[in-house]
Amino acid sequence: MLFGHLAVSALEHRYVRAAFVPVMAAAVFPDILDKTAHYALGLTDSGRMWAHTLLAALITSGVVLVLWGKRAATSWALGYLSHLVCDINNVVPWLYPLVTYEFPMSEGFRATLWASLTDTPRMLLETSLSVWALVAHRADLRSLTLKFAPAISGRRLRPCRDRPGTHTPSRRQQTHTLD
Repeated sequence: MLFGHLAVSALEHRYVRAAFVPVMAAAVFPDILDKTAHYALGLTDSGRMWAHTLLAALITSGVVLVLWGKRAATSWALGYLSHLVCDINNVVPWLYPLVTYEFPMSEGFRATLWASLTDTPRMLLETSLSVWALVAHRADLRSLTLKFAPAISGRRLRPCRDRPGTHTPSRRQQTHTLD
């Protein structure tokens, strides 16, 4: 499932210091390409085909290297390869087109989605990974909340002198209260 791939890449960003955008983009790229080719366009027999190969990982990492440099390419490759490893529970065509793979008959998007959502062990694993990623990024999430909350609420926040990193309403907002 998509959120499991994103959680793993978020953990790679946090613990391995992979660049955020490439590792997160690579986490979903194989599914975006292959699932679209299969379910929307009917071009393949499986939702795991061209983009779920080592060749695709190598080619796309090379493109990222040329366009954005070594760190982005390394992060992309890490996110991409972890996506393939996370998909190991089913057929992954690692060496396609050098090796021919037989895929189970596809039952369509809704049936595949339902089968994934009702697979309790898989859902527990992906939920656990997602919670871990959220906990690991709690400081980042807190700073994002403080950054965007004023824009959403229309209130300005200023740093609190007592505790660095905390915010309180500005003096004007403190004196303006509703009685």
